[in-house]
Amino acid sequence: MVYNSRMNETRILQLDIAIIGGGASGLFTATSLFALGKKVALFERGDRLGKKLSATGNGQGNVTNLAVRETPYFSLSTKDVQKTNEIVKNYDDKSICEFFHSLGVLIFFDERGRGYPTGRQASALTDALRFNAQEKGVQVYTDARIVKLQKDGDSFLLTAQDNRKFTAKKVVLCTGGKCAKNFGTDGESYALATCFGHTITPLYPSLVQLKTETKDIRTLKGIRVFDAGVRANWTENGKKNTHALQGDVIFTDYGVSGDAVFRLSAFIADKKEAELILDFLPEFSEADIVGALQRKRKALPNEPATEWLCGIVNNQVGRAIMKKVNSTDLSVVANAVKNFRLSVHGTLGFDYAQVTKGGIPLSEVDDSLQSKKVKGLYFAGEILDVDGECGGFNLQWAYASARTVATALDREKARG
Repeated sequence: MVYNSRMNETRILQLDIAIIGGGASGLFTATSLFALGKKVALFERGDRLGKKLSATGNGQGNVTNLAVRETPYFSLSTKDVQKTNEIVKNYDDKSICEFFHSLGVLIFFDERGRGYPTGRQASALTDALRFNAQEKGVQVYTDARIVKLQKDGDSFLLTAQDNRKFTAKKVVLCTGGKCAKNFGTDGESYALATCFGHTITPLYPSLVQLKTETKDIRTLKGIRVFDAGVRANWTENGKKNTHALQGDVIFTDYGVSGDAVFRLSAFIADKKEAELILDFLPEFSEADIVGALQRKRKALPNEPATEWLCGIVNNQVGRAIMKKVNSTDLSVVANAVKNFRLSVHGTLGFDYAQVTKGGIPLSEVDDSLQSKKVKGLYFAGEILDVDGECGGFNLQWAYASARTVATALDREKARG
């Protein structure tokens, strides 16, 4: 049953488990609990559950990836990365597929290994989870923002924004991070954890557009380059790092966007100095490009140098490259096509990001994701200092962390 926070309720409702946050990790936690006799409530500050989940994957529901077992997650600590990877291996892509199959939702994988519901609708994932939560008897409170959390003896006391109070033996914080405040994740809920002595690592937006130098791309606003090769270079702790991939790049008035940029931002969103190197023709060598230019020069000897790359790359891109290199040396031009450099000056910020980089360190929770500082308090999802690459990895973490918590709570309940 769904309750609205404006209900006239004065008595303190007693619960076994309170799940704070009705996003992906909160819904996964609620639907993963097997002991139906428990009094479980799910609190969502917005007017409906799973808003951000319903928008994931451009509304298509990219929920997992075939590479989740082999792809490391990001965290401030190397030990925390190892801990995260072990949790994901316990509840991997096969596990999440079986989970949704049990709810009647089929998952398929595209050519890049991304898992989607067969109907390509993220809302189908949300609907399956919320209906299952109701079938299990989970009490759902929408428009119910928990503003205060206190330990009251062996239980917790929860206070909502309208001053209604609840008690719970166990609490699971699934309140997300700081990005995409239009979905209700503005970072204010970290206070529910810090009041118990938990710390928060530095927070950065991730899976987000990147701000770059714009001097050489001012004429390219709105142009999309399909399947470009993109490499990010950065230095961290005195060590030079690089990561390369292939995907679409969209030029903007502030820098670059597009699929490739979002994916690379997971690696460099928190770096002070980084550089992007664009390869506009990843399937051709510099020698191939020089050969094409030589043939063109022979066929069109009177063509202006500004037009030499037209027909080889996007016309506007070609003119921008020629202006940048300011050279008639064909090898220099070909090299610029394969190595168009842009320094990164930051990101477009939390309002445009899909994921928060940073959060509560995993060193402050045990293997079941229970707080080491206060017994009975658990965490799942983006509130923890864990984030992944673009392509279903972050929803996989929401699922794996939620299943870890739910399994621990069920075992504890079974022990009496």
